[in-house]
Amino acid sequence: MARQRFLSFRHDAVRINPFTRKRKPRRCVPLIKSPLDETDKERPHLYHHADSTPIELFFDLFFVANLSTFTATHEINNLEALWSYVAFLSIIWFTWLQIMLFDIRFAQDSIFERLCKALQLATMVGFASTGSGFATRIRDENIWAFRSLTILLACSRFLLSIEYSIAASFLYGKMEQASQRLLMIVVLFIATATIYTALYFIFSAGDDTRGEYVWTSWFLVFAIETLFVMSVSNRFRGIGFEDTHLNVRMGLLTLIIIGEGVISITRIVNRTVGAGGWTKWSFVHILGVTTAVYLLWQSYFDISPRMKYGSVHQQVWTQLHFPFHVVLVLLSEGSQILALTLDISLKLKYLKNTIFFACEPPLPDPEVAIDLLNSTITDMDIDYTHAPREQHAIQSILQTLRHSTMQLCPSEFGPGSLSPQVSHDLMGNVTASLFASMGILPPHHVVEGGKLLMSYLRLLGFVFIYYFIVAGFAMFILAAFVFLTRRHTGKVYTSVAVVTRILLGILLVGIVAMVTNFRLVYKFMTSPMIIFTFTLALLAGESYILFFSVLRASRFPYYLNVTV
Repeated sequence: MARQRFLSFRHDAVRINPFTRKRKPRRCVPLIKSPLDETDKERPHLYHHADSTPIELFFDLFFVANLSTFTATHEINNLEALWSYVAFLSIIWFTWLQIMLFDIRFAQDSIFERLCKALQLATMVGFASTGSGFATRIRDENIWAFRSLTILLACSRFLLSIEYSIAASFLYGKMEQASQRLLMIVVLFIATATIYTALYFIFSAGDDTRGEYVWTSWFLVFAIETLFVMSVSNRFRGIGFEDTHLNVRMGLLTLIIIGEGVISITRIVNRTVGAGGWTKWSFVHILGVTTAVYLLWQSYFDISPRMKYGSVHQQVWTQLHFPFHVVLVLLSEGSQILALTLDISLKLKYLKNTIFFACEPPLPDPEVAIDLLNSTITDMDIDYTHAPREQHAIQSILQTLRHSTMQLCPSEFGPGSLSPQVSHDLMGNVTASLFASMGILPPHHVVEGGKLLMSYLRLLGFVFIYYFIVAGFAMFILAAFVFLTRRHTGKVYTSVAVVTRILLGILLVGIVAMVTNFRLVYKFMTSPMIIFTFTLALLAGESYILFFSVLRASRFPYYLNVTV
C-alpha cells in the first residue's frame, strides 16, 4: 500500500533530459482546466496532488492572518468574549474547510481557478473587516458586522456552487455517478447561500423581530454543510478524500496555528524581558511556555496519519480539528496571560519587600526609603499608556510621603505617613498599572481601586479555569487522534497511548477544583509550576514512546505486538 506523505513541500517536477539538459517548454495557463487526469484514457479519475500547491498555502496564510487580527483586537477576559472568539473562529474555519475540500480534489491551475481564489481571498479580507464589530449579541451598533458576515458567507457558498457545477460538467459522461453527486452538493450550497441571504433581511428587521442570538443558526448550517459534503463524497470512491492530500492540508494549518503560539512567546519576551534584560525567573517562565508549544507540535505530528486509515475515520479526524484548533488558540492566549501574571507577581513581591524594608528596624533614612520605593517602581518599566489614573495616583502617593511632616512608618510613638492603607493603595495602583502595561485589561472599565483589583482577580480566575479545561480537552482530542489514525499497529501501544492521554486530561480538568480554595489557587498561580503543568502532562503523554522503545530494544516478549 502506498504511503501518503503528511507534511511535505516537494512538488512534481518537470522531467529534464539528463543528456541535453533541456526542459519541456511550459504552456500558457489555460482559461479553465479539467480536474480529470487526462493521461489515463481507459480509467477516468481525478488528478491528485501529492502536496499542497503554492496558492493553497497562500490561502492558508490569509486564514491565520485573519485569526491574528481578531486576536489582536479581542481580549479573552470573560465568558462572553470567549464565546465570541470561538464563534468568529468557526465562521472563518468552516469557510476555509469547504474551500479546502473542493481544492484538494478538483482545483487545477487555470485562469478561472486563480480568479476564484482571488475572490475567496477577498472574502477572508471581508471577514477581517468585521472582526472589530463582532460580538455574541446583536445590537444596533454592531449589526453592520452581522449583515456583512452573512453576505460574505452567501457569496462564498454561491461561488462554491459555481465551482462544483463546472467540475460536474467535466465529469459528465466519464464519471456519471460522481457528476450526479457533485450536483447534489451544488444544490446544497445554493440552498445554504439562500439561507444566509435570508438571514441578512432578518438582521435588518426591527428590534421587535430580531433576536440577539439569531446568528447561532450559522452553526447549524455549518454542520449540515460539512456532514453532507463529506458524507456524499465518501460514498463514491472517485471523489472521496482518501487519495487526496487532505491530511497534508490539515497538518499544515495545524502547524501554522501552533506557530501562533510562537508569536505569543515573542510577545511574552518583549513584555517581560524589556530594557532590564533577562532574569532567572523570566527565563524559567518563557522556557515553560516554549516547551509546551514544542511538545504540542511533537504530540500532534507523532500521531499524524501516514497511510490510508478508512474514510469514516478520516472524516471524524478532519472534523475533530475544529475543536482542536480552538483549543490550540485558547491555550496560546491563556498561557500568555498566566506567564505575564507570574512576572507581575514577582515585581509586586519586590515592591512588598521594599515596603517592609522601609519599616523594619533598623529604620533607614526616610528619604532613602522613599527613593528606594521610587526606584523599585521605576525598574518595573511600566507603560502607563493605558493607566494614566494609576500613574497619577502613584506619583501623588510618593510626593505625599516625601513632603509629609510625620514619620514615615507607624510606631508606638505615633502614626506614620506610610500607613497600611497608604501601602495598600500604592500596591493596588502599581498592580493595576502592571496589568495594563502587559496588555491585560479587565472586561469593563473600572475606576475605583478596590473594584478594579477585584475585576483583575475575577479575570485571572476565569483564565485559570478556561486554560485548564481546554488543556484537558487537548489531551482528550489527542487521544481520539491516536485511536482514529492507528499510526502504530501495536494494540498494547495504542491502548496505553489512549488511556494515558484520557487520564491526563481528567487530571488537568480536575485542577479547576482549586478555585474553591483561594489560598491554594493563589499560591499555585504565583508559582512557575502553573506554566509547567500542561508541559509535564504533554511530556508524560509522550513518555510511553520511550518506554515501548526500551521494551522493544530489550526483546520483550513479542506477543505484545508492539510497533514503535
